[in-house]
Amino acid sequence: MDSRSTRCTRMSPSSSRWPRSLRRFWRAAKSASAGRSAMASSARPQGRDSYAILGGMILVAIVVCLLWQLVSTLIFAVPAPLKTLEAFGGIGGELEPAVRSTFGNAAAAFLLAVAIGTILGVVVGRSPYWYAVFSPLVVVGGATPKIIIYPILLLLLGLGPRSVIAMGFIGGIFSILINVMVAIRTMKPVYAKVALSLNVKPWRALTRIYLPAVSLPLLTGIRLCFGLTVVNVIFAELFASKHGMGKVIMDYYGVGRYAEMMAMILILFFVAMGGSIVLWALERRVRGRVS
Repeated sequence: MDSRSTRCTRMSPSSSRWPRSLRRFWRAAKSASAGRSAMASSARPQGRDSYAILGGMILVAIVVCLLWQLVSTLIFAVPAPLKTLEAFGGIGGELEPAVRSTFGNAAAAFLLAVAIGTILGVVVGRSPYWYAVFSPLVVVGGATPKIIIYPILLLLLGLGPRSVIAMGFIGGIFSILINVMVAIRTMKPVYAKVALSLNVKPWRALTRIYLPAVSLPLLTGIRLCFGLTVVNVIFAELFASKHGMGKVIMDYYGVGRYAEMMAMILILFFVAMGGSIVLWALERRVRGRVS
């Protein structure tokens, strides 16, 4: 037994009899193998968690449909799920222009809110003075219901897409501002010192230093901004608008076409939920790379 173990030890690449380069190669191969096994063992629980989350979502959808069916039997204005599905065929002519108007306005408001909110957040967050001045105003503005200023927007911009886009923009920009301002203020000082020492131009510093440093809070703000922008655009169309899904929903409500109204609400819900899920998945992917 002793002679065999001694022979095996001598033949092992980790033995001192082997060349140093071969021993290094052997250690690197062993560490890579251990890393792959650790990654595989950590991937299995994540896969199980994904299936568990999917199963939970399906269960919630089933419960919601059952409650919807129950409520439809108690309240006449709430159509049953099957009746709502049948109503999709009756809104074909009004669906395309309404969807184009609503999500076109929402996309314009969202892009403006992300671009302007990001730039303002970086500028305000870099300055201790302006951060102290604007931080309370931004927090109060973010907590204020934006629908109360829509009549003022109607007076200033008129009844049309401009007032709707402005409403969506105001509703979404505060989530970007708050996240970016706080992230820049709490960012490691070394990033700002690098920009100053290298004399980097402002736009290059914004895109190469500050935005990568606050990418996670920025993505969280973008995800929140998307939902708030869509909600405020719909509120504006429900309140006063010439076109859009909100106006069509109010028209259906006014003439008692509740099944068509519910079908339009479902379309709006699924499109908005799909966009939020895409942004949430992007945020998780970036968070995984950073961590």
